Amino acid sequence: MRHKLALLLAVAVSAAPLIGCKGEQKAAVFDPRLAGQFFPLQPQAEWTYRVKSESQQSTYAITDTVIGEKYVPSLNLTGEVVSEYYDMDRGGTRPILYVSDKGYFDRLSGLDYSQDSPQQSIVAPAWGRSEDGSFLPQQLSPNLSWSSKSFPFGHVQGAFDIKQAHKTYLEPEDVVVPAGHFSNCIRVETLAQFEGGEYAKKDKPSRLTYEDWYAPKIGLVKTITYEGGINGHEMERVELIHFKVPPDASAQGPSTSQSAASRQTSSAVPAAPTTAVQ
Repeated sequence: MRHKLALLLAVAVSAAPLIGCKGEQKAAVFDPRLAGQFFPLQPQAEWTYRVKSESQQSTYAITDTVIGEKYVPSLNLTGEVVSEYYDMDRGGTRPILYVSDKGYFDRLSGLDYSQDSPQQSIVAPAWGRSEDGSFLPQQLSPNLSWSSKSFPFGHVQGAFDIKQAHKTYLEPEDVVVPAGHFSNCIRVETLAQFEGGEYAKKDKPSRLTYEDWYAPKIGLVKTITYEGGINGHEMERVELIHFKVPPDASAQGPSTSQSAASRQTSSAVPAAPTTAVQ
């Protein structure tokens, strides 16, 4: 489950059977009862994505597995922990923390598991952690717009940040990926502009555009990253290839009771300067 510290972190989540039915084309109508069911975070839910990355010149898989709500002493935060496995050279497994804040999920990544603890405590590197604030509304519906800011390398002096503007749309067509056909999806379009650090010295702004598709009761099913605007060159594609969502997760949708939850990558999340998915 990670999704999108835009071309900088790496993405996440699952695969599926046929969702929705095919037949006559009808005007898309959003069911407001689905609003809280686009980002399920119930324990043992699992998604596997195929990532085709031009920036890394490779194709690899990411699997996100929900561990559940935990208090993380090293961060002094409580949130939903997702374990993200990268099936690639120098990949491995890392935790992501989704924290509920003011109606949004915040995503904290760039974390690691302590090698000195039998309980695999979550720790942050010396420079801090990657922060993706207001990553996604907890109640997702069409015609929303909001802004957010990501700090891929924390608040280290001289590091860049990413200013993002998001809009949501009801996808009228089925979204087709290896995991199946998904209807009633919400598409999130994000314009990301890189600022500060090395980008402050460039004459021309550096921008990426993301399109993320979320299916009700499933989560993220597809992400495309473009260079520049929506008509720009495709830099990365993330597609769900299989998933496993517990029945109660499908029925309940994500919890909004946490005291403290990302483009994954994402977030399926496209590659960071070093590379989730939901």
